[in-house]
Amino acid sequence: MRTTSFYKAAMIAVFWCYAWGEPVQNLGVSDVVAESDAVLTKNASYTEITSAAWEGKSLSAADLLSTLPGIQSYKQGGLGSFQTVSVRGVAARNIMICVDGVPLNDASGGAVNLGSIDLNQMEKVEVYKGNVPTKFGVSGLGGAINFVTKNAVKKGGRILGAYGSHNLWEGSFQVSAPVTDSIMFASSFATRHSDNDYEYLNRNGTQYNEDDDYTATRENAQYTDVSGNVQFRMLHGNGYFSTLSASASRNESGNPGKEQQQTKVAKFVGESAFIRYGLESVGYFDDRLFLYGGISARLDKNVSSSYYPLDHLGYTNTRYLEYGTATYKLVPEFWAEFSPVERLKGTTRFAFEWERAEARGDSKDWALDRLNFLGSGELYYQLFKYAGLGGEGSVHVLKDHLDEGTFILPTGGRTLEEASDRDVTFAGRVYSKLGSAASPLTGEVSIGRFYQQPALMELYGTFPGALSNPKLKREKATRFEASGMYMFPGKRTSFQANYFESHIEDGIAWMIVVEHLHAENISHALVRGVELELNSSPSKLLDVVLRATFQKTENRSHTDSYKGNMLPGEPERSYYAEATLHLPLHFDFSWASDWRSVMYSDRANKMEQPAVATHRAYLSYSPFEKTRLAFSVDNITDQKYRNFYTPFPMPGREYKFTIIQGF
Repeated sequence: MRTTSFYKAAMIAVFWCYAWGEPVQNLGVSDVVAESDAVLTKNASYTEITSAAWEGKSLSAADLLSTLPGIQSYKQGGLGSFQTVSVRGVAARNIMICVDGVPLNDASGGAVNLGSIDLNQMEKVEVYKGNVPTKFGVSGLGGAINFVTKNAVKKGGRILGAYGSHNLWEGSFQVSAPVTDSIMFASSFATRHSDNDYEYLNRNGTQYNEDDDYTATRENAQYTDVSGNVQFRMLHGNGYFSTLSASASRNESGNPGKEQQQTKVAKFVGESAFIRYGLESVGYFDDRLFLYGGISARLDKNVSSSYYPLDHLGYTNTRYLEYGTATYKLVPEFWAEFSPVERLKGTTRFAFEWERAEARGDSKDWALDRLNFLGSGELYYQLFKYAGLGGEGSVHVLKDHLDEGTFILPTGGRTLEEASDRDVTFAGRVYSKLGSAASPLTGEVSIGRFYQQPALMELYGTFPGALSNPKLKREKATRFEASGMYMFPGKRTSFQANYFESHIEDGIAWMIVVEHLHAENISHALVRGVELELNSSPSKLLDVVLRATFQKTENRSHTDSYKGNMLPGEPERSYYAEATLHLPLHFDFSWASDWRSVMYSDRANKMEQPAVATHRAYLSYSPFEKTRLAFSVDNITDQKYRNFYTPFPMPGREYKFTIIQGF
């Protein structure tokens, strides 16, 4: 009878992962117990953020990510509002956003709404700023962000409850426990709510007349979400591991409109469900080969609605409008990690993806299908002790199908009956690493050429008032990066500097053509910048983090009104500073401040957003080993100002009290 226990096998897997520096068989969840550090910078392009960075603090996913150098956030309000990030000057729609390795980017082609991601469900966040790694397909222009949920590896649990400003409340529960000697079970549940009824200055639609300005309360901005997941991790008799996981979520919110056009009944409802099964092999050929296979399925449904006589949200000829989409995805995949000789290691992945988008609500029936084949791989050779050379690449083949519906072109109302053929896409990069794990000085240099195919709804307009453009070209980017990191003697202080440069071609943007939206390849840009980061723990009582980004973004569009301008939403400078005091009697206090320079909301650089500084404070008390009480204040200076032309009122100062109990 086999006597190998789950814990023994897990420890072997953990040791192997540590020896190579990253998980061998990655299902999108980590088999390694997270370190206590809140932010772990592994190299120039990869940063890992653990739950210690956000638990008990008033941070959304976008807020958390924007504390890193090179990342800018955009928000339209409080909890649950539409929120995105850009990375090193690359727009949010070009950033791959994943949960447990499964992309959330859908057929719409727009940016993923980070406001709907509940950090209370997450174990850590993986941030790849320089490229999309092999395990995600090496496709896309602006890197990848992977949110990793709680997993069935270490037993225990946690209960969290929070209450804050604007009737905000949060609750979550996680538990992980062995079912048998070879089966681990994990489950979690989380919910959030906010009335978002904060006060703001309503300028009444007049930019220069202050006499009609007045203080208003945000209406119809309430938000509620609920989510849960279950995971089983099983050790089989032949030494293989398998993981079965399922999750579901639902969020509902008002659609409050802009400051001078508050709505009464407009709302948005989003629902998603996900299931995945994966199988991990034992090591073959003296642990020189590991195999993984899996299949996942995902359903997303999003519907927004408005009633014009009350809401004043456009569509003046329609008294009631309900519009939405349902998206289905099915992805079987296989990948392998191998090390045929001592200094050479590699990864290869093959995946098929079927995606279908269908109409929901009052829009005319339509359906779009896309079949993808993705092949990607990476090789790295350690030339000698302090230097190595690597490369990664991908091939992407896709086929679109117009299943049903009418897709109107801007040329006289002609309709489409067949989808346009798309070119095969190849992408890749080469890189060199300098230094070793024990070296105080390490560095990396890379250059790559990346592509991104247009999304289904960019090619075939399905939104109300949107036109099709099947002639859209794929977006392209050439990216160069050079970085260095120095660990000072004693290993209590590190300094990192990164230089990045991106040449972006044929970027897709939505234009207005005779009162209709039309996607066009008009964006050409050059982005150059430097990121600096200092992490120091000069004593056991103090931790300090200093980060800075200096960048120059230049619009190289052929349109005279855009050429030479700054890219929208991209400041030239931004700074972040955080200090944490570890006080007696189990108290911790931290203060964080960030500042960014002037930026613009539009490509013509007419809508200026002034420089802004924000501050937040956090105090926690741990009366027992697994008990923590936390109090946080966000936006201490009550910063609310937004440009007149982008009037999405923001909440001012907010408070939050949190209780966390582990077991």
